[in-house]
Amino acid sequence: MVEIIVPIGVCVVLPVMVVWLVFRSRNHIVDRKAEVLLKAIENGQDIDPEMFASDDRSKRSLKMNLLGKLQTGIILVIMGAGLVACAMLIPGKDSLFIIASILLAIGIGFFVSFFVGRKWMEAEIKEEENQVL
Repeated sequence: MVEIIVPIGVCVVLPVMVVWLVFRSRNHIVDRKAEVLLKAIENGQDIDPEMFASDDRSKRSLKMNLLGKLQTGIILVIMGAGLVACAMLIPGKDSLFIIASILLAIGIGFFVSFFVGRKWMEAEIKEEENQVL
């Protein structure tokens, strides 16, 4: 019975909870912006349209996006290596090798994405840094 509860919890409940938390967070941000808008209208103040038009994710620079890929790649490779070590210590757990190889492959993919993106976007990153300064 316990052997079925853990996979169901990981494969069904965990993704549902993650999606719920993300949407709850986004709705909270929208609600706060709407509250500010209503108070500004009530007080007769000017409203900054940029506050409502911009998306938080679009504010991230190319460099920060690339660093996010590097960070994700490092985390996944470390997790994959840890699972390989655990799989070697626990006999008969071939599923750990499969999960570890998937994590390692995704982590290596993020590394490749970081290094290729850094090379291809070098001019755009320099231009973006010059605009900030």
